Amino acid sequence: MTTVVPLVEVLVIAGVVVLIVVGVVVGRERYRGGGAGGRGPAAGGARPTAEIFIDPETGRRMRVWFDDRTGQRDYRPE
Repeated sequence: MTTVVPLVEVLVIAGVVVLIVVGVVVGRERYRGGGAGGRGPAAGGARPTAEIFIDPETGRRMRVWFDDRTGQRDYRPE
């Protein structure tokens, strides 16, 4: 006996997968910031702030840079 999965269930599962993938991609890009890739605040008028933290993933010391024009924050290794 074959089981037929209703189309609605397939579409719901596909939609959830797409949302998860988009969330991961957007979340990573926001966390990493522009950096040396020529995107985001690093390419414009970003300036270093007094904020420094240890990145929990890499253990590296990071400094926050801020672009007054766009309001974007960038996280760069010290």
